[in-house]
This record gives sequence, C-alpha cells and structure tokens, in this order.
Amino acid sequence: MTALAEPLETPDADRSDTGGIALLTTAHVFNDANQSVVPALLAFLVAHHGFSLASAATLVLAMNLSSSIVQPLFGWLSDKRAMPWVIPLALLVASTGTALIGVAPNLPLMLLAALIAGIGVAAFHPDGARAASHFSGAKRGLGMGLFSVGGYGGFALGPILVTPLLLAFGLHGTLFLIAPGAIMAIVLACNMPRFDRANAHAHKHRTRAGVDDWRGFWLLATVVALRSTIFFASVTFLSFFTIAVLHGTPGQGAIVLDAMLLTGVGGTLLGGHLADRFDRRRIVGASLAISLLGAAALALAGAYAPSFPLIVVLSSLLGFGVSLSAGVIVVLGQEYLPHRVGVASGMTLGLAVTLGGVAAPVFGAIGDRYGMIAVFATVAGMALLSGALSLALPQVRPGNPSRAKAA
Repeated sequence: MTALAEPLETPDADRSDTGGIALLTTAHVFNDANQSVVPALLAFLVAHHGFSLASAATLVLAMNLSSSIVQPLFGWLSDKRAMPWVIPLALLVASTGTALIGVAPNLPLMLLAALIAGIGVAAFHPDGARAASHFSGAKRGLGMGLFSVGGYGGFALGPILVTPLLLAFGLHGTLFLIAPGAIMAIVLACNMPRFDRANAHAHKHRTRAGVDDWRGFWLLATVVALRSTIFFASVTFLSFFTIAVLHGTPGQGAIVLDAMLLTGVGGTLLGGHLADRFDRRRIVGASLAISLLGAAALALAGAYAPSFPLIVVLSSLLGFGVSLSAGVIVVLGQEYLPHRVGVASGMTLGLAVTLGGVAAPVFGAIGDRYGMIAVFATVAGMALLSGALSLALPQVRPGNPSRAKAA
C-alpha cells in the first residue's frame, strides 16, 4: 500500500498554509463556476433553440452524470498516490467543456461538451479536498469551510460571468470562459512545489486514526445526495421561478439566483467555523431545517404573496441554509472513512453532490406540467426527508490503535 492509502493525516497545528488554502479556494471558484454556468445558460438556450425545460435540463444531467461516473475513480486514485497535477488539468478541461456548450450547433453536441466539463469538475475535487486538508493544519473544519466557499463563490460567479457575455455576444460568448480557467490552471501548475511540500509534511506527521464506519458514511452520502437535489433544483429553476411567478425578466431571475449563491458563501464560512467547535451532525441537521423553511416559504410566497423583494429574501434564506453544511459534510465524511480520505472527499464533495443534478430533468418535468410553485414544494419535501435522515447519523468512532493500519 502506498503512503496516501494510510490513515487520515493529522498535521500539527502550527503548520497551516493560509496561502495554499487561498490558492485552492480561488481555483475552486473557477472550477465550480462551470457548474452554475450551465443552469444560467438554460433560459437563453430555450429562447434560442426552442428547447423544453426538461430537454434543456438534460445538460445539467449530462454534466452531473459524467461527474458521478468518474468521481469514485479519481477518489480511489487519490488514495493510492499524490496527484496534485490533476488539479490544474481538471480545471482546464472543465472550462473548455463549458465554453463549448454555447457554440455547439445542436443538443447532442451540447451534451458532449457538458459531459467533458463534468469530467473536469469531478477530477478536481478529490485531490483538491486532500490538498485543502493538508494546508489546513489542525483547523480542518475551517480550512474545508474556506475551500467549500470557493465552490459556492464559483456557483455565484458563473451567472455573473456568463450573463453579460451572452447579452453582448450571444451564445458564442461562452468561448470567453476558457480564459479564466486557463490562467488559473497556469498559476496552479507554477505552484506544484508548494503542494508537494504540504503532502510531504502531512505524511511526516501522519498518525493512527479511527476505524472506517461505512454504515455512517453511506447514511451521510444519502443525506448529501438529497441535500444536493435541493441545491441543484434551486440553482436550476430559481430564475424560471422568478420569471413565471413575478413575470420578471431574465436579469431579475439572475439577481434572485445570485442572492441565493452569495448568501451561501456566508453560510459556508459560518458552518466551517462552527464545525471546529460543535457536533458536526447537529450542524448538518440545522442546515437542512433552514433549507426546508426557505423552500416552503418560497412556494407559499409564489402562490399567495409574489413580490420581488420577498423572493430575494427567501432565496437568500434557502441559500444560507443549504450551504451551512457544505464544508462540514466533507470533514464528517473524512472522519467516517479516515483510511479512505480520497474516496470520502470525492463522494461528499463530488459524487454525492453531483447526484443531485441527476434529478434536474425530473424537476423540469414537474415544472412543465405543474408549474414552478410545485417545483419548490417538492424541494421542501426533499429537505424534510434529508433532515429526518440526518438525525440518524452516528457519532464518529473513536480511534482503535489495534485495528488502525500501520503508518
């Protein structure tokens, strides 16, 4: 067994690298921006190509399905050996695939581009999360929270980047998205020695860890997948909700979506801070309870009191709730599987998250048949189910030196 397949590393508290965390967080911004560009594109694709909501949402499905297929492979490889070079390469692949969606002449080629983008997004997460853990030192909750902020910042940045490009250049404006991803990939490639030093230091301070709790991990993965359904349904259809309920413009729809995502940044930061102080399982439960409140209130407001300021406020509440556990679930997953950090990171930060996007066409079909209010009523139901399951999450098993793998 190679070094990286050993138990969860425990770097000393004095050796955190804030610059490394900042670099990875910025890279995470550009990586996950690709995922929110696709939902932001849907309204323009529907208008330009005449797609139905369900057909357009298959692009979200394609991106997330490809991520789901390759995510376990990259997590497994990450546990076998250090591959920091995958991080910049994945970012470049993700940005290129996303950029090609807008210029593709038909839906099949758009789906191919989305598949390529999804592979890049998936490849980034396991090694990115491992490196973030190495850079974080003893404050893993806060470090992973900061890393996760990059993901939420990326989701918020995606529509902000692509909407002006689409308005100025049409669908071909997506080609400009290659530039920021390529620049960030070059910056990461130039910093590979920093990643190597962090990995060597983490290996030097590696210690025996607790036993793997697969039952607890799979329950957490189920909760995360349902939570992801809440997130992706909201990101994909909030703009449509604003247009359908308020008869608003695509610009107003983008404002509502950004309100949700930007508030999510604050929720992620707070959750990461709380994760180093309180029971992580309770933070996950609180996150889902707030998500339930936000989604249910959106559906009720849409049915009885539609108002643009109110929709912005409730979207922000939903974004705060669903993001509160973003960094927490990664750390909790790593603690359930201390001997399989790459797999745990890939599943919680990647695979289980991307599975939520698989449900996008189902929510699109609900929207086509019953309207946008029904979509967010269903989101509220998902929040209720995932919140109930989170109550059964077990405590992390204490270390057992006799069963821990030798360092």
